[in-house]
Amino acid sequence: MTKQHKSKNSQMSLNKNKYLQQVLESYKMKHVSDLMEKYIEKREVVKDALVEKFKDQIVTGAINSGSYAKHDAINTKFDLDICQPFKRNAFYTLEEMADAVFDFFNEEFEDDDLVAYATRKQRVSTGITFVIDGDEIQMDIVPGRELSADDYVNTHRLNLYVRPKLLESASTTQTNIQKHIDLVKGKTAEREIIRLLKVWKINKNKKRVKSFFVELITIKAFEKCSDVPTGIWEKLEMVLEYIRDNVQTIRLEDPANSTNVVSNTMTDSEKENLHWEMKQMLELIESSDENLKSYFPVNDEFFEEEDEEDKTDAALEIARSGVVQKPWCRF
Repeated sequence: MTKQHKSKNSQMSLNKNKYLQQVLESYKMKHVSDLMEKYIEKREVVKDALVEKFKDQIVTGAINSGSYAKHDAINTKFDLDICQPFKRNAFYTLEEMADAVFDFFNEEFEDDDLVAYATRKQRVSTGITFVIDGDEIQMDIVPGRELSADDYVNTHRLNLYVRPKLLESASTTQTNIQKHIDLVKGKTAEREIIRLLKVWKINKNKKRVKSFFVELITIKAFEKCSDVPTGIWEKLEMVLEYIRDNVQTIRLEDPANSTNVVSNTMTDSEKENLHWEMKQMLELIESSDENLKSYFPVNDEFFEEEDEEDKTDAALEIARSGVVQKPWCRF
């Protein structure tokens, strides 16, 4: 399909590229650096505790994972998760491995600096919620066992135990955390769009749209476009259009495990709903630039309004620039 991005003939009321830069700035992790120090300190305590408890059974210390490790986190929702690689002969079954990690944190783990913490069994992880200085800190610990003896050091592949859902049996799956991190490594433009879509996802409460799905379909949109536009709004528009046009049919596989079809985390009806949501969003923003703010709001806690002089300069810049023709993008 050939798609030409057309500019509006009406005068722009909002500099969309500048506004989206302000959105990204307001959600940067640097604004919560004090909180991050607490998170990181507690993560290191947890990692050290795993080494002490399972020192003869692990391949190496736990590795960082989640959105913070991928550098596509936003400061209202981010993960400081870890993955603990175990030796092939550490446990007889994967279920024993998963239960051993949960039992340790549920029954034995102690930290004098903690006010309180709670543990929960999740599909492939042990979830921990800490309360530190009144802040609630959540962390997922994913235990994985190497596929064969001494395999992890070379391949980074791990087998995970998948706890059963209601009316479903337990299962196993393979993953490769390093591949997930490398997937977005060096992709600065893609990461910006991923962050913006996470802003939309959190503010519109789109829990069924998984972050991994957002990452994969954004990267796919960039790969499929033969001439990626330069402006951040044009890049975002490109990805929104790609989602609109492809979400109902696209197959997105986990790069670490082709049998894990990430696009299947959404039902057909959820995909159809997402198609219509993208369509409506694009049409409303086309009708009025100001509608962009309702989908991608700034984080008011860390947003500083520009003064009137800056606003005047921005308006003059828009007026001088005239109509900007968007580039072709062939999907």
